[in-house]
Amino acid sequence: MKTLFPGYSRKSDIDLNKMWKESVLIFDANVLLNLYRYSDYTRDTILDLIEKFSDRIWLPYQAALEYNRNRYEVIVEQEKAYNEFINKIEQIQKDLKSKNKPPFLSNLVHENLNQVFGKVISEVKDSINKYADYLKDDPIYDRLCTLFYRKISQPYEEELLQEIYAEGKTRFEKKIPPGFEDEKNKEDDNKYGDLVLWKQIIDKGKETGKSIIFITDERKIDWWWKIRDGRNMGPRQELIAEINQEANIDFHMYSSERFLSYGQNYLEENVNQKALDEIKALKRAEAEEFHKREVTIERNREIMIEKLQKKYIYIQHQISKLEKKIYEINIKQKELKISYPNDMEFQEYGHSLTKHAADLQFEKENLQHMLMDLEKERIELEEWFDKEKVKDGYRYRTYYMEK
Repeated sequence: MKTLFPGYSRKSDIDLNKMWKESVLIFDANVLLNLYRYSDYTRDTILDLIEKFSDRIWLPYQAALEYNRNRYEVIVEQEKAYNEFINKIEQIQKDLKSKNKPPFLSNLVHENLNQVFGKVISEVKDSINKYADYLKDDPIYDRLCTLFYRKISQPYEEELLQEIYAEGKTRFEKKIPPGFEDEKNKEDDNKYGDLVLWKQIIDKGKETGKSIIFITDERKIDWWWKIRDGRNMGPRQELIAEINQEANIDFHMYSSERFLSYGQNYLEENVNQKALDEIKALKRAEAEEFHKREVTIERNREIMIEKLQKKYIYIQHQISKLEKKIYEINIKQKELKISYPNDMEFQEYGHSLTKHAADLQFEKENLQHMLMDLEKERIELEEWFDKEKVKDGYRYRTYYMEK
C-alpha cells in the first residue's frame, strides 16, 4: 500500500530520523526573506542552525532569484512598519498629555510615561536606521552569500523555461501542484515560478540520489496537504508521488519554526524556545493582519457592489418607464390610424409620435448599453477583489501543524 500510494502515508519518527541524517536541505526564498523580519537573536539562531548543516544545504536558482528580487522590498517594508509603530506611540503619547479629558493622570505618571515612550522611540529609531543601512550594507545578505557559496544551481536555458511554462498551463488547468494558486495573483510567466522551483528540486534529487527536506514558509494549499479540520498532514501527495517517480527519492517539508525545532532536536541541542516563540508570534501576527485585510477587502467589495447594484436597479427602472412610454405611443398611433385614417393633421401628429418613440428607443438602447457596462464593471471588480484576497500568494486561513 505504501509503495503504491507514497504520498498518502505520514512519515514515522524512524523515517524522519533517517531523512535528517542523509537528506539535502533545500531552502525557499521566503525563509531567507523572513530573516529580515526577526530579531537579531532569532535570525542568528536560524543562520547558525543552517550553518551546522552546511555540507548538505542547497539553494535552487529560482529561490535565489526570488530572494534577490524581493530583498530590498522586504527591507523597506520593515522600515515602514517601524515608522508606523512610532506614529502610533506618538499618538498615544499625545492623547495621554491632554488634561481636559480622561484618563486624568498625575504629573509623576506623565513624567514616567514620557521617559518610557522616549526610550521606546529611541530604540525603534535605531532599528529604522539599521534597516536603512541594510540598503547599502546588508550583513544578512553577506552571511547568506557565504553559507550558499557554490551551493546554488545554474539557471535554466530559455528553451527549457518555455517548455516548463507550457507544461504549467496544463498542470494549472488540472490543479496539479505546485503553483496553481499563483495563477490568481501573478501575471505572465511569473505565475510559474513555483513550478520552476519544483523542477529544480527534482533535478537535485536526480543528481544526488538523496532524499530532500524542503524548508519553506509557504502556506498555500498547492504545497501542503490539509485535511478538512485545517490540520496539515505534510507535503501534497502529488509532490511526493512525482519526485518519487522522477528521482526515486523521498521528500518532506518543514516551515522555519519546524526546521528550528526538529533541526536542533536532531543535533541533540536544547530547542531554542525563545526563537521558536518569536517565529510563531510573527506568523500569528501575519495571520491576524491578513484576516483584518481580508475583512476590509470583503467590506469594500460589498460597498462597491451595492453601489453598482443600486445604479443597475435605477437604470432598469428608467428603462421600464421608457418601455411604458413607447408602448403608450404605439397604442396611441394605432388609435389615430383607426379613428382618423384620412385626417392630415392627425397623420402629422402621428409622425411626431413616431419620431418621439424613436428618440425614446434610442435613449432606451443607451441605457441598455450602460447596464452591460455596469455588469462588465461588476465582473472586473469581483476579479480584482479575488486577486487582492490572495495577494503575495499567502493564505493564512488555517494555521498548520506538521509532523
